[in-house]
Amino acid sequence: MNEMPKFKFTPADKAPDPDLGTDRIPVDRYVDPAFMELEDKKIWSKTWLLVGAVCDVAEPGDYFVFENLRESILVTRADDGEIRAFYNVCQHRGNQLKPEGCGATDSLVCAFHRWEWNMDGTVKNIPEAHDFPQGTPHDELALPQLRCDTWGGFVWVSMDPEIEPLIDYLGVVAEHLAPYEFDDMLLVSDETVEWDCNWKTSVDIFSETYHVRGVHPESEYIADDVNVQMDLYGRHSRFISPMYIPSPRHIGDDKAINDIMADYLKSEGFPVDSYTGDVTTLRDAVAAHKRAMTAENGLDFSNLTDDQLTADYHYNVFPNITFNLFGEQMWVFRHRPHPTDVNKMYFDRMIFNRVPKGEVKVGANAGAVDLFVELGDGVVEGRPERKFYKYGEQSSGLLLDQDASCLATTQKGLHSRGMKGYWLSFHERRIRNFHHWWEKYMDA
Repeated sequence: MNEMPKFKFTPADKAPDPDLGTDRIPVDRYVDPAFMELEDKKIWSKTWLLVGAVCDVAEPGDYFVFENLRESILVTRADDGEIRAFYNVCQHRGNQLKPEGCGATDSLVCAFHRWEWNMDGTVKNIPEAHDFPQGTPHDELALPQLRCDTWGGFVWVSMDPEIEPLIDYLGVVAEHLAPYEFDDMLLVSDETVEWDCNWKTSVDIFSETYHVRGVHPESEYIADDVNVQMDLYGRHSRFISPMYIPSPRHIGDDKAINDIMADYLKSEGFPVDSYTGDVTTLRDAVAAHKRAMTAENGLDFSNLTDDQLTADYHYNVFPNITFNLFGEQMWVFRHRPHPTDVNKMYFDRMIFNRVPKGEVKVGANAGAVDLFVELGDGVVEGRPERKFYKYGEQSSGLLLDQDASCLATTQKGLHSRGMKGYWLSFHERRIRNFHHWWEKYMDA
C-alpha cells in the first residue's frame, strides 16, 4: 500500500504552461469504432485505473467487480488482509465468477462447474480433479492477478505488469490531495449513468469552464467561470475555479449579492440577512463562517486553506478520473467507455462527505445528498445503493443533466462532414493536454 505524502496544505502555485501547439484535435477518435480496440490495447491496459473504493473491501471476504470494455476485474480482500485484483474469469471454461457489483463471500465459486478459489486467488477445490489427464496444477490454475495498489481510499489496478508504481504515476497529484484526507471521507452516493457520447467528450467538458455561460447559465451567478487557474502536471491537470463570487459578467457596479447567490448561501446556512459586505468580500466571510461552524458540526478543516473552502479544486488523473474537491464534499467522476458503442459511455459518480473524525467509518450510508449538503444526524452503518440508469430516465441533478444533454448533441455533431476538428482556446488547454498524452500513449 502506498502511503499518501503528508503535506500541510495543497500547493496553489500556478504551474508552467508547456507549448502544446494549436493544431485542431481530429474528430475520428471520437466517432470511429476502430479506436475502441486501439484504446484497449494502448491506454486501458497501460495505465493505472481507479476501480473502486477501499470501503467496498473493508473486511476479509469482501469483493467487488469493475468492468471496462472487454475486461471484468475482481477485487478481493483475503484472510491475510491483503487487497488483490484478478481477471474475473474461471480458469476452466471462461465463465465470469462474479457479476458487476460488490458483496461478501467465503470463497469464489464458479456457477458453471463449481470450481472454487480462495479469496487470495489460490485454488480451493476442483470437482473430480482426477478426471483431468493433464492434471490440475494449482500454480497453473490460480486466478491471474493484476497489479493492484491503494491510494486515497481507492483501489487502483493496472493490466501492465511493467508499469511504474502507482505513487509515481500519480506524481504531484498525490502530494496536492493529501491534505483532503480522502481515507477519512464517507461514501454517500454511487451511481452510473449511460450517456450518449464518447468517453473522451466527457473528459473534455470537465476540463474547462468556458462552457458554463452556454450550458450552466445559473452557475455564473455563484461562481467565477473566467478567472480560473489552469495547471498542467504532465499527463494530469488541475483547475481552480473560485466560488461565492459571480462571473465578472454578472457583477454590478454596486457589487451587491444577486438573488441566486443569496438563495444558494441560505441553503448552506450562511447568515445572508445579517451580512453587511458585498461580493468582493463574500468569499472571506464564507470561509470564516465555515471555520466557525466546525465546533458545531465537528468537521476538521485545519489542513485546508480558505481558498479550498470557497473554490472548486478540480483534478483530472489520466486517463479518466476527475476529482471535484470542496471543503465539505468530494465528487469523483469516472469516464468509462461503452463496451460496444463508440457513441455511448458510462459516467460513474461517487460522492464522499467529510465527516467528524472517529465518529463513523467510511462506507456508512448517509442517505441522499447533493452538492454542498451537510451531513446530518442519524448516520447508520451500511453502503449506499449503487444505481444504474440511462440519461433521461431520471435526473442526475441540474448540472449533470445539462452536461449530458450538451454532450449528446456534441457527439452527433462530431459525425458531420462539416466538422473539421476541435478549435481550442488557451482556456481549454487542459483538453489539449489530455489529447497530447492520449496521442503519446496511442503512438507508443
